[in-house]
Amino acid sequence: MTDVSDTAPKAGEEEPVIGWRAEVENIERERARAYEMGGELRIKRQHDREKLTARERIDELFDPGTFEEIGILADHRGAPGGPLEGKYAAADGVVCGAGEIDGRPAYAFAEDFTVLGGSTGRSGLEKRNRLKDMAGRERLPLIYLLDGAGARGQEQILGGWASGKHFFVQARLAGAVPQIAAVMGGLGGDPALEVPLCDFKIITKGRGMLATGGPPLVKAALGLDIDKEELGGYKVAAQISGIVDNIASDDHDAIAQIRRYLSYMPQSCWETPPVVDTGDDPFRVDDGLIDVVPRNRQHPYDMNRIIEGVVDRGTFFEIQPKFGRALITGFSRIDGHVVGILANQPKIRAGAFSGAEADKATHFISVCNSYNIPMVFLTDVPGFMVGPAAEREAILRRGMRVAWVMAHNRVPIVSVVIRKAYGMGAVAMAGPDSGQVATMVWPSAEFGALPLEGGVSAAYKNSIEGAEDPEAERARVRGEHLDASGPIPDARVFNFDELIDPRETRPRIVRALRRSRARTAQQVGPWTHSGIFP
Repeated sequence: MTDVSDTAPKAGEEEPVIGWRAEVENIERERARAYEMGGELRIKRQHDREKLTARERIDELFDPGTFEEIGILADHRGAPGGPLEGKYAAADGVVCGAGEIDGRPAYAFAEDFTVLGGSTGRSGLEKRNRLKDMAGRERLPLIYLLDGAGARGQEQILGGWASGKHFFVQARLAGAVPQIAAVMGGLGGDPALEVPLCDFKIITKGRGMLATGGPPLVKAALGLDIDKEELGGYKVAAQISGIVDNIASDDHDAIAQIRRYLSYMPQSCWETPPVVDTGDDPFRVDDGLIDVVPRNRQHPYDMNRIIEGVVDRGTFFEIQPKFGRALITGFSRIDGHVVGILANQPKIRAGAFSGAEADKATHFISVCNSYNIPMVFLTDVPGFMVGPAAEREAILRRGMRVAWVMAHNRVPIVSVVIRKAYGMGAVAMAGPDSGQVATMVWPSAEFGALPLEGGVSAAYKNSIEGAEDPEAERARVRGEHLDASGPIPDARVFNFDELIDPRETRPRIVRALRRSRARTAQQVGPWTHSGIFP
Protein backbone atom coordinates (compact mmCIF):
# COMPACT_ATOMS: atom_id res chain seq x y z
CA MET A 1 0.00 0.00 0.00
CA THR A 2 1.41 3.40 -1.01
CA ASP A 3 2.13 5.82 1.76
CA VAL A 4 0.36 9.10 0.97
CA SER A 5 3.27 10.93 2.50
CA ASP A 6 5.50 9.63 -0.34
CA THR A 7 3.49 11.66 -2.98
CA ALA A 8 2.84 14.74 -0.90
CA PRO A 9 4.98 17.79 -1.75
CA LYS A 10 7.96 18.23 0.55
CA ALA A 11 8.43 21.37 2.55
CA GLY A 12 9.40 24.26 0.30
CA GLU A 13 8.31 22.42 -2.88
CA GLU A 14 5.43 23.70 -5.13
CA GLU A 15 2.47 21.40 -5.74
CA PRO A 16 2.65 20.02 -9.31
CA VAL A 17 0.18 21.70 -11.70
CA ILE A 18 -1.96 19.09 -13.39
CA GLY A 19 -5.29 20.90 -14.17
CA TRP A 20 -7.60 20.04 -17.08
CA ARG A 21 -5.52 21.08 -20.06
CA ALA A 22 -5.70 17.67 -21.72
CA GLU A 23 -9.48 17.56 -21.47
CA VAL A 24 -9.86 21.11 -22.76
CA GLU A 25 -7.62 20.31 -25.70
CA ASN A 26 -9.80 17.31 -26.46
CA ILE A 27 -12.91 19.50 -26.35
CA GLU A 28 -11.27 21.86 -28.84
CA ARG A 29 -10.47 18.95 -31.16
CA GLU A 30 -14.10 17.78 -30.99
CA ARG A 31 -15.34 21.29 -31.71
CA ALA A 32 -12.99 21.63 -34.67
CA ARG A 33 -14.38 18.37 -36.03
CA ALA A 34 -17.94 19.71 -35.69
CA TYR A 35 -16.98 22.98 -37.42
CA GLU A 36 -16.07 20.94 -40.49
CA MET A 37 -19.79 20.07 -40.81
CA GLY A 38 -20.38 17.50 -43.54
CA GLY A 39 -16.93 17.88 -45.04
CA GLU A 40 -15.38 19.86 -47.88
CA LEU A 41 -17.24 18.08 -50.67
CA ARG A 42 -20.69 18.66 -49.21
CA ILE A 43 -19.84 22.27 -48.33
CA LYS A 44 -18.78 22.80 -51.94
CA ARG A 45 -22.08 21.34 -53.15
CA GLN A 46 -23.93 23.77 -50.89
CA HIS A 47 -21.98 26.68 -52.33
CA ASP A 48 -22.48 25.41 -55.88
CA ARG A 49 -26.23 25.68 -55.26
CA GLU A 50 -25.60 29.33 -54.32
CA LYS A 51 -26.53 28.61 -50.72
CA LEU A 52 -24.65 29.50 -47.56
CA THR A 53 -23.80 26.81 -45.04
CA ALA A 54 -25.61 26.70 -41.70
CA ARG A 55 -22.65 28.29 -39.93
CA GLU A 56 -22.26 31.01 -42.55
CA ARG A 57 -25.95 31.85 -42.13
CA ILE A 58 -25.58 32.07 -38.36
CA ASP A 59 -22.50 34.28 -38.71
CA GLU A 60 -24.37 36.64 -41.04
CA LEU A 61 -27.50 36.75 -38.87
CA PHE A 62 -25.80 37.76 -35.61
CA ASP A 63 -23.59 40.69 -34.78
CA PRO A 64 -19.92 39.66 -35.15
CA GLY A 65 -18.48 37.80 -32.18
CA THR A 66 -21.75 37.51 -30.24
CA PHE A 67 -22.95 33.99 -31.09
CA GLU A 68 -22.63 31.30 -28.42
CA GLU A 69 -23.45 27.77 -29.47
CA ILE A 70 -25.08 24.97 -27.50
CA GLY A 71 -24.88 21.27 -28.29
CA ILE A 72 -21.95 21.52 -30.67
CA LEU A 73 -20.71 18.04 -29.64
CA ALA A 74 -24.07 16.36 -30.24
CA ASP A 75 -24.12 13.37 -32.60
CA HIS A 76 -26.76 11.07 -34.06
CA ARG A 77 -28.42 8.35 -31.99
CA GLY A 78 -28.48 5.61 -34.57
CA ALA A 79 -28.79 2.12 -33.19
CA PRO A 80 -25.67 -0.10 -33.07
CA GLY A 81 -25.50 -2.09 -36.26
CA GLY A 82 -27.94 0.29 -37.92
CA PRO A 83 -27.51 2.34 -41.09
CA LEU A 84 -25.80 5.19 -39.22
CA GLU A 85 -23.17 3.08 -37.45
CA GLY A 86 -19.72 4.47 -38.10
CA LYS A 87 -21.06 7.77 -39.45
CA TYR A 88 -20.56 11.14 -37.78
CA ALA A 89 -23.32 13.77 -37.63
CA ALA A 90 -21.64 17.06 -36.74
CA ALA A 91 -23.76 18.91 -34.12
CA ASP A 92 -26.44 16.38 -35.15
CA GLY A 93 -27.17 18.47 -38.22
CA VAL A 94 -28.38 21.65 -36.54
CA VAL A 95 -26.44 24.67 -35.25
CA CYS A 96 -28.17 26.15 -32.18
CA GLY A 97 -27.42 29.05 -29.90
CA ALA A 98 -27.85 32.69 -28.98
CA GLY A 99 -26.30 35.97 -30.02
CA GLU A 100 -27.12 39.61 -30.62
CA ILE A 101 -28.88 41.24 -33.56
CA ASP A 102 -28.33 45.01 -33.66
CA GLY A 103 -27.22 44.74 -30.05
CA ARG A 104 -30.33 42.89 -28.85
CA PRO A 105 -30.21 39.22 -27.78
CA ALA A 106 -32.01 36.49 -29.73
CA TYR A 107 -31.95 32.72 -30.21
CA ALA A 108 -31.60 30.89 -33.53
CA PHE A 109 -31.00 27.52 -35.07
CA ALA A 110 -29.83 26.64 -38.56
CA GLU A 111 -30.35 23.24 -40.15
CA ASP A 112 -27.15 21.93 -41.72
CA PHE A 113 -27.90 20.36 -45.09
CA THR A 114 -24.31 19.13 -45.37
CA VAL A 115 -24.94 16.73 -42.46
CA LEU A 116 -27.33 13.91 -43.40
CA GLY A 117 -29.33 16.34 -45.52
CA GLY A 118 -30.13 18.50 -42.50
CA SER A 119 -32.49 15.79 -41.27
CA THR A 120 -33.87 16.05 -37.76
CA GLY A 121 -32.39 13.49 -35.40
CA ARG A 122 -33.29 12.93 -31.78
CA SER A 123 -30.39 14.96 -30.38
CA GLY A 124 -31.06 17.75 -32.86
CA LEU A 125 -34.73 17.81 -31.93
CA GLU A 126 -33.85 18.14 -28.26
CA LYS A 127 -31.52 21.02 -29.08
CA ARG A 128 -34.30 22.81 -30.96
CA ASN A 129 -36.74 22.21 -28.13
CA ARG A 130 -34.20 23.56 -25.66
CA LEU A 131 -34.02 26.81 -27.66
CA LYS A 132 -37.82 27.10 -27.73
CA ASP A 133 -37.97 26.61 -23.97
CA MET A 134 -35.30 29.26 -23.40
CA ALA A 135 -36.85 31.74 -25.85
CA GLY A 136 -40.15 31.52 -24.00
CA ARG A 137 -38.64 31.71 -20.55
CA GLU A 138 -36.19 34.54 -21.30
CA ARG A 139 -38.76 36.33 -23.50
CA LEU A 140 -36.52 36.64 -26.55
CA PRO A 141 -37.04 36.19 -30.32
CA LEU A 142 -36.36 32.84 -32.01
CA ILE A 143 -35.21 32.50 -35.62
CA TYR A 144 -35.56 29.30 -37.66
CA LEU A 145 -33.10 28.96 -40.59
CA LEU A 146 -34.53 25.91 -42.33
CA ASP A 147 -32.80 23.75 -44.91
CA GLY A 148 -33.50 20.19 -43.84
CA ALA A 149 -35.12 17.00 -45.08
CA GLY A 150 -37.41 16.44 -42.10
CA ALA A 151 -37.40 13.54 -39.66
CA ARG A 152 -34.32 11.30 -39.95
CA GLY A 153 -35.66 7.99 -41.14
CA GLN A 154 -32.61 6.01 -40.02
CA GLU A 155 -33.51 6.89 -36.43
CA GLN A 156 -37.28 7.24 -36.52
CA ILE A 157 -38.98 4.89 -39.00
CA LEU A 158 -41.44 2.83 -36.94
CA GLY A 159 -40.01 4.54 -33.87
CA GLY A 160 -43.24 4.67 -31.88
CA TRP A 161 -46.10 7.13 -31.67
CA ALA A 162 -44.85 10.46 -33.06
CA SER A 163 -44.96 13.30 -30.53
CA GLY A 164 -46.19 16.78 -31.36
CA LYS A 165 -44.70 18.32 -28.25
CA HIS A 166 -42.34 20.59 -30.18
CA PHE A 167 -45.26 21.98 -32.19
CA PHE A 168 -47.31 22.58 -29.05
CA VAL A 169 -44.38 24.42 -27.44
CA GLN A 170 -43.97 26.54 -30.54
CA ALA A 171 -47.69 27.28 -30.73
CA ARG A 172 -47.66 28.51 -27.12
CA LEU A 173 -44.82 30.87 -28.00
CA ALA A 174 -46.90 32.42 -30.80
CA GLY A 175 -47.64 36.03 -29.97
CA ALA A 176 -45.41 35.90 -26.88
CA VAL A 177 -42.02 36.20 -28.58
CA PRO A 178 -41.28 36.96 -32.24
CA GLN A 179 -40.67 33.78 -34.27
CA ILE A 180 -39.25 34.11 -37.76
CA ALA A 181 -38.70 31.32 -40.29
CA ALA A 182 -36.57 31.36 -43.42
CA VAL A 183 -37.26 28.57 -45.94
CA MET A 184 -33.81 28.19 -47.51
CA GLY A 185 -34.06 24.69 -48.97
CA GLY A 186 -36.56 22.01 -49.88
CA LEU A 187 -38.65 21.43 -46.76
CA GLY A 188 -41.03 18.59 -46.01
CA GLY A 189 -42.25 17.06 -42.79
CA ASP A 190 -41.27 18.58 -39.44
CA PRO A 191 -39.45 21.75 -40.57
CA ALA A 192 -42.22 22.52 -43.08
CA LEU A 193 -44.77 22.20 -40.29
CA GLU A 194 -42.84 24.66 -38.09
CA VAL A 195 -43.12 27.43 -40.69
CA PRO A 196 -46.87 28.28 -40.45
CA LEU A 197 -46.58 28.67 -36.67
CA CYS A 198 -44.09 31.53 -37.07
CA ASP A 199 -45.05 35.22 -37.17
CA PHE A 200 -42.97 36.08 -40.23
CA LYS A 201 -41.93 33.66 -42.97
CA ILE A 202 -39.50 34.10 -45.88
CA ILE A 203 -38.68 31.80 -48.79
CA THR A 204 -35.61 32.04 -51.02
CA LYS A 205 -36.42 32.24 -54.71
CA GLY A 206 -35.49 29.13 -56.67
CA ARG A 207 -34.02 27.36 -53.64
CA GLY A 208 -36.73 27.21 -51.02
CA MET A 209 -39.61 24.72 -51.22
CA LEU A 210 -42.36 24.13 -48.70
CA ALA A 211 -44.65 21.09 -48.76
CA THR A 212 -46.21 18.50 -46.48
CA GLY A 213 -44.16 15.92 -48.34
CA GLY A 214 -41.60 16.34 -51.08
CA PRO A 215 -41.77 15.05 -54.67
CA PRO A 216 -40.67 11.48 -53.75
CA LEU A 217 -43.45 11.19 -51.17
CA VAL A 218 -45.99 12.60 -53.61
CA LYS A 219 -44.85 10.04 -56.18
CA ALA A 220 -45.17 7.19 -53.67
CA ALA A 221 -48.56 8.30 -52.36
CA LEU A 222 -50.25 9.56 -55.53
CA GLY A 223 -48.16 8.28 -58.41
CA LEU A 224 -47.71 11.90 -59.50
CA ASP A 225 -44.48 13.20 -60.98
CA ILE A 226 -43.96 16.81 -59.93
CA ASP A 227 -40.93 19.01 -59.39
CA LYS A 228 -40.35 20.94 -56.19
CA GLU A 229 -41.08 24.36 -57.72
CA GLU A 230 -44.50 23.30 -58.97
CA LEU A 231 -45.23 21.53 -55.68
CA GLY A 232 -44.24 24.22 -53.19
CA GLY A 233 -41.79 26.71 -54.68
CA TYR A 234 -41.79 30.42 -53.99
CA LYS A 235 -44.66 31.20 -56.39
CA VAL A 236 -46.95 28.66 -54.74
CA ALA A 237 -45.94 29.55 -51.18
CA ALA A 238 -45.83 33.35 -51.44
CA GLN A 239 -48.27 34.18 -54.25
CA ILE A 240 -50.93 31.46 -54.28
CA SER A 241 -51.27 29.89 -50.83
CA GLY A 242 -49.75 32.79 -48.88
CA ILE A 243 -48.23 30.35 -46.41
CA VAL A 244 -45.06 32.47 -46.43
CA ASP A 245 -44.93 36.25 -46.36
CA ASN A 246 -41.96 37.48 -48.34
CA ILE A 247 -39.68 36.27 -51.11
CA ALA A 248 -35.90 36.65 -50.82
CA SER A 249 -33.57 36.67 -53.80
CA ASP A 250 -30.97 34.59 -51.92
CA ASP A 251 -29.71 33.71 -48.43
CA HIS A 252 -28.17 37.15 -47.92
CA ASP A 253 -31.46 38.87 -48.73
CA ALA A 254 -33.40 36.50 -46.45
CA ILE A 255 -31.13 37.25 -43.50
CA ALA A 256 -31.28 40.99 -44.20
CA GLN A 257 -35.09 40.81 -44.16
CA ILE A 258 -35.04 38.92 -40.85
CA ARG A 259 -32.86 41.58 -39.29
CA ARG A 260 -35.07 44.34 -40.67
CA TYR A 261 -38.26 42.68 -39.44
CA LEU A 262 -36.81 42.34 -35.95
CA SER A 263 -35.91 46.04 -35.94
CA TYR A 264 -39.66 46.76 -35.76
CA MET A 265 -40.37 44.17 -33.08
CA PRO A 266 -40.11 44.30 -29.31
CA GLN A 267 -38.18 41.45 -27.73
CA SER A 268 -41.49 40.00 -26.52
CA CYS A 269 -45.13 40.89 -25.92
CA TRP A 270 -44.13 42.28 -22.51
CA GLU A 271 -42.40 45.26 -24.17
CA THR A 272 -43.21 48.00 -26.65
CA PRO A 273 -41.25 48.21 -29.93
CA PRO A 274 -37.95 50.12 -30.05
CA VAL A 275 -38.03 53.84 -30.89
CA VAL A 276 -35.61 55.21 -33.50
CA ASP A 277 -34.80 58.79 -34.45
CA THR A 278 -35.41 58.69 -38.21
CA GLY A 279 -34.51 62.34 -38.74
CA ASP A 280 -37.86 63.02 -40.42
CA ASP A 281 -39.91 66.01 -39.23
CA PRO A 282 -43.00 64.54 -37.48
CA PHE A 283 -45.10 67.47 -38.70
CA ARG A 284 -43.86 67.39 -42.28
CA VAL A 285 -46.58 68.38 -44.75
CA ASP A 286 -46.71 66.62 -48.13
CA ASP A 287 -48.31 69.05 -50.60
CA GLY A 288 -48.55 66.32 -53.24
CA LEU A 289 -51.19 64.39 -51.30
CA ILE A 290 -53.92 66.82 -52.33
CA ASP A 291 -53.62 65.66 -55.96
CA VAL A 292 -53.23 61.89 -55.51
CA VAL A 293 -56.89 60.82 -55.73
CA PRO A 294 -58.48 61.38 -59.17
CA ARG A 295 -61.77 63.28 -59.32
CA ASN A 296 -63.18 60.53 -61.55
CA ARG A 297 -64.27 57.82 -59.11
CA GLN A 298 -63.62 55.11 -61.69
CA HIS A 299 -59.93 55.93 -62.04
CA PRO A 300 -57.44 54.07 -59.81
CA TYR A 301 -54.32 55.48 -58.18
CA ASP A 302 -51.39 53.97 -56.30
CA MET A 303 -51.96 53.83 -52.52
CA ASN A 304 -48.20 53.52 -52.02
CA ARG A 305 -47.94 57.24 -52.78
CA ILE A 306 -50.13 58.04 -49.77
CA ILE A 307 -48.23 55.63 -47.52
CA GLU A 308 -45.01 57.37 -48.57
CA GLY A 309 -46.53 60.73 -47.64
CA VAL A 310 -47.55 59.82 -44.09
CA VAL A 311 -44.77 57.54 -42.75
CA ASP A 312 -41.21 58.47 -41.85
CA ARG A 313 -39.17 58.49 -45.02
CA GLY A 314 -37.58 55.19 -46.02
CA THR A 315 -39.09 53.16 -43.18
CA PHE A 316 -41.91 51.19 -44.85
CA PHE A 317 -41.30 47.42 -44.87
CA GLU A 318 -44.05 45.62 -46.77
CA ILE A 319 -45.30 42.24 -45.57
CA GLN A 320 -46.82 39.77 -48.07
CA PRO A 321 -46.44 42.02 -51.13
CA LYS A 322 -47.30 39.19 -53.57
CA PHE A 323 -50.37 37.79 -51.79
CA GLY A 324 -53.77 39.44 -51.37
CA ARG A 325 -52.48 42.35 -53.42
CA ALA A 326 -55.63 44.46 -53.10
CA LEU A 327 -54.51 45.09 -49.50
CA ILE A 328 -51.12 46.54 -48.56
CA THR A 329 -49.74 45.60 -45.15
CA GLY A 330 -46.41 46.48 -43.61
CA PHE A 331 -44.47 47.96 -40.73
CA SER A 332 -43.15 51.48 -40.70
CA ARG A 333 -42.28 54.32 -38.37
CA ILE A 334 -44.18 57.52 -37.73
CA ASP A 335 -42.53 60.01 -35.38
CA GLY A 336 -39.86 57.33 -34.85
CA HIS A 337 -42.37 54.87 -33.37
CA VAL A 338 -43.35 51.57 -35.00
CA VAL A 339 -46.79 51.37 -36.62
CA GLY A 340 -48.60 48.76 -38.67
CA ILE A 341 -50.03 50.04 -41.95
CA LEU A 342 -53.12 48.52 -43.58
CA ALA A 343 -54.12 50.19 -46.84
CA ASN A 344 -56.39 49.16 -49.69
CA GLN A 345 -54.80 49.19 -53.14
CA PRO A 346 -57.33 50.57 -55.68
CA LYS A 347 -55.07 49.45 -58.56
CA ILE A 348 -56.03 45.82 -57.76
CA ARG A 349 -59.75 44.96 -58.08
CA ALA A 350 -60.57 48.49 -56.87
CA GLY A 351 -59.28 47.46 -53.43
CA ALA A 352 -62.02 44.85 -52.77
CA PHE A 353 -61.41 42.09 -50.21
CA SER A 354 -61.13 38.50 -51.41
CA GLY A 355 -60.32 35.57 -49.14
CA ALA A 356 -56.62 36.27 -49.61
CA GLU A 357 -56.89 39.87 -48.39
CA ALA A 358 -59.01 38.70 -45.45
CA ASP A 359 -56.40 36.11 -44.40
CA LYS A 360 -53.64 38.67 -44.82
CA ALA A 361 -55.43 41.25 -42.67
CA THR A 362 -56.33 38.71 -39.97
CA HIS A 363 -52.72 37.63 -39.50
CA PHE A 364 -51.27 41.13 -39.67
CA ILE A 365 -53.75 42.57 -37.16
CA SER A 366 -52.99 39.65 -34.84
CA VAL A 367 -49.25 40.37 -35.01
CA CYS A 368 -49.80 44.07 -34.25
CA ASN A 369 -52.01 43.24 -31.27
CA SER A 370 -49.55 40.67 -29.97
CA TYR A 371 -46.54 43.00 -30.06
CA ASN A 372 -48.18 46.29 -28.99
CA ILE A 373 -47.95 47.96 -32.40
CA PRO A 374 -50.52 50.74 -33.15
CA MET A 375 -52.24 50.50 -36.53
CA VAL A 376 -53.00 53.09 -39.20
CA PHE A 377 -55.75 52.20 -41.69
CA LEU A 378 -55.87 53.97 -45.07
CA THR A 379 -59.25 53.04 -46.48
CA ASP A 380 -60.47 52.83 -50.06
CA VAL A 381 -62.57 49.67 -50.22
CA PRO A 382 -65.78 48.88 -52.13
CA GLY A 383 -66.48 45.90 -49.86
CA PHE A 384 -66.03 42.14 -49.99
CA MET A 385 -65.84 40.42 -53.36
CA VAL A 386 -69.11 38.98 -54.65
CA GLY A 387 -69.89 36.17 -57.07
CA PRO A 388 -69.45 32.40 -57.28
CA ALA A 389 -65.65 32.46 -57.03
CA ALA A 390 -65.79 34.50 -53.84
CA GLU A 391 -68.40 32.21 -52.29
CA ARG A 392 -66.41 29.09 -53.14
CA GLU A 393 -63.38 30.50 -51.34
CA ALA A 394 -65.54 31.17 -48.25
CA ILE A 395 -65.31 34.96 -48.30
CA LEU A 396 -68.02 35.21 -45.63
CA ARG A 397 -66.12 33.15 -43.09
CA ARG A 398 -62.66 34.42 -43.99
CA GLY A 399 -63.89 38.00 -44.08
CA MET A 400 -65.52 37.76 -40.68
CA ARG A 401 -62.25 36.53 -39.21
CA VAL A 402 -61.06 40.09 -39.72
CA ALA A 403 -64.07 41.34 -37.75
CA TRP A 404 -63.27 38.77 -35.04
CA VAL A 405 -59.71 39.98 -34.50
CA MET A 406 -60.86 43.61 -34.70
CA ALA A 407 -63.44 42.90 -31.99
CA HIS A 408 -60.57 41.82 -29.73
CA ASN A 409 -58.26 44.67 -30.72
CA ARG A 410 -56.29 46.33 -27.91
CA VAL A 411 -53.83 48.64 -29.69
CA PRO A 412 -54.47 52.25 -30.76
CA ILE A 413 -56.00 52.66 -34.21
CA VAL A 414 -56.08 55.67 -36.51
CA SER A 415 -58.57 55.49 -39.41
CA VAL A 416 -58.18 57.66 -42.51
CA VAL A 417 -60.85 57.26 -45.19
CA ILE A 418 -59.31 58.17 -48.54
CA ARG A 419 -62.15 57.33 -50.92
CA LYS A 420 -64.56 54.36 -50.77
CA ALA A 421 -65.72 52.89 -47.45
CA TYR A 422 -68.53 50.44 -48.14
CA GLY A 423 -70.11 47.50 -46.36
CA MET A 424 -68.18 44.87 -44.43
CA GLY A 425 -65.03 45.90 -46.27
CA ALA A 426 -65.22 49.22 -44.43
CA VAL A 427 -65.79 47.41 -41.13
CA ALA A 428 -62.71 45.27 -41.78
CA MET A 429 -60.74 48.47 -42.42
CA ALA A 430 -61.46 49.85 -38.94
CA GLY A 431 -64.80 51.45 -39.69
CA PRO A 432 -67.09 53.00 -37.07
CA ASP A 433 -67.04 51.57 -33.53
CA SER A 434 -63.53 50.14 -33.89
CA GLY A 435 -62.29 52.07 -30.88
CA GLN A 436 -60.10 54.43 -32.87
CA VAL A 437 -58.04 57.13 -31.21
CA ALA A 438 -58.82 59.26 -34.29
CA THR A 439 -61.05 59.04 -37.38
CA MET A 440 -60.23 61.32 -40.30
CA VAL A 441 -61.79 61.68 -43.72
CA TRP A 442 -60.49 63.15 -46.96
CA PRO A 443 -62.78 65.29 -49.18
CA SER A 444 -62.71 62.46 -51.76
CA ALA A 445 -64.42 60.04 -49.33
CA GLU A 446 -67.76 58.29 -49.85
CA PHE A 447 -69.62 55.94 -47.53
CA GLY A 448 -72.47 53.45 -47.53
CA ALA A 449 -73.68 49.95 -46.88
CA LEU A 450 -73.35 49.30 -50.63
CA PRO A 451 -71.28 50.96 -53.36
CA LEU A 452 -73.30 53.63 -55.12
CA GLU A 453 -73.63 51.91 -58.50
CA GLY A 454 -74.65 48.54 -57.12
CA GLY A 455 -76.89 50.09 -54.49
CA VAL A 456 -78.78 52.22 -57.01
CA SER A 457 -79.25 49.27 -59.37
CA ALA A 458 -80.59 47.08 -56.57
CA ALA A 459 -82.79 49.62 -54.75
CA TYR A 460 -84.27 51.32 -57.84
CA LYS A 461 -84.40 48.33 -60.17
CA ASN A 462 -88.09 48.66 -61.06
CA SER A 463 -88.13 52.43 -61.60
CA ILE A 464 -84.98 52.31 -63.73
CA GLU A 465 -86.23 49.44 -65.89
CA GLY A 466 -89.65 51.09 -66.26
CA ALA A 467 -88.32 54.48 -67.31
CA GLU A 468 -88.40 55.66 -70.93
CA ASP A 469 -84.66 56.26 -70.70
CA PRO A 470 -83.25 53.79 -68.11
CA GLU A 471 -79.73 55.22 -68.21
CA ALA A 472 -80.97 58.78 -67.70
CA GLU A 473 -83.08 57.60 -64.75
CA ARG A 474 -80.10 55.75 -63.29
CA ALA A 475 -77.96 58.91 -63.62
CA ARG A 476 -80.69 61.03 -62.00
CA VAL A 477 -81.03 58.73 -58.98
CA ARG A 478 -77.29 58.41 -58.66
CA GLY A 479 -76.91 62.18 -58.70
CA GLU A 480 -79.49 62.60 -55.96
CA HIS A 481 -77.61 60.18 -53.75
CA LEU A 482 -74.28 61.85 -54.46
CA ASP A 483 -75.75 65.20 -53.41
CA ALA A 484 -77.16 63.74 -50.18
CA SER A 485 -74.10 61.71 -49.22
CA GLY A 486 -70.36 62.24 -49.01
CA PRO A 487 -68.02 63.71 -46.46
CA ILE A 488 -69.73 67.05 -45.77
CA PRO A 489 -73.23 65.65 -45.02
CA ASP A 490 -71.61 62.96 -42.86
CA ALA A 491 -69.52 65.58 -41.07
CA ARG A 492 -72.70 67.49 -40.23
CA VAL A 493 -74.07 64.46 -38.37
CA PHE A 494 -70.66 63.82 -36.73
CA ASN A 495 -70.06 60.46 -38.40
CA PHE A 496 -66.30 60.85 -37.87
CA ASP A 497 -63.93 63.12 -35.99
CA GLU A 498 -62.87 65.51 -38.70
CA LEU A 499 -62.93 66.20 -42.42
CA ILE A 500 -59.35 67.16 -43.25
CA ASP A 501 -57.12 68.59 -45.93
CA PRO A 502 -55.12 65.57 -47.23
CA ARG A 503 -51.92 67.52 -46.58
CA GLU A 504 -52.70 67.50 -42.85
CA THR A 505 -52.76 63.71 -42.64
CA ARG A 506 -49.28 63.01 -41.28
CA PRO A 507 -49.29 65.69 -38.54
CA ARG A 508 -52.75 64.60 -37.38
CA ILE A 509 -51.70 60.93 -37.23
CA VAL A 510 -48.61 61.92 -35.22
CA ARG A 511 -50.66 63.84 -32.65
CA ALA A 512 -53.25 61.08 -32.37
CA LEU A 513 -50.62 58.40 -31.76
CA ARG A 514 -48.82 60.56 -29.22
CA ARG A 515 -52.09 60.77 -27.24
CA SER A 516 -52.28 56.99 -27.08
CA ARG A 517 -48.75 56.06 -26.04
CA ALA A 518 -49.39 55.89 -22.32
CA ARG A 519 -52.20 53.39 -22.88
CA THR A 520 -50.00 51.23 -25.10
CA ALA A 521 -47.23 51.10 -22.51
CA GLN A 522 -49.68 50.14 -19.75
CA GLN A 523 -51.26 47.16 -21.48
CA VAL A 524 -48.25 45.08 -22.51
CA GLY A 525 -48.30 41.34 -22.00
CA PRO A 526 -50.01 38.49 -23.86
CA TRP A 527 -52.87 39.51 -26.12
CA THR A 528 -55.90 37.72 -24.68
CA HIS A 529 -59.14 36.97 -26.50
CA SER A 530 -61.95 34.50 -26.19
CA GLY A 531 -64.72 32.91 -28.19
CA ILE A 532 -64.87 30.73 -31.26
CA PHE A 533 -62.70 31.74 -34.20
CA PRO A 534 -64.81 31.73 -37.41
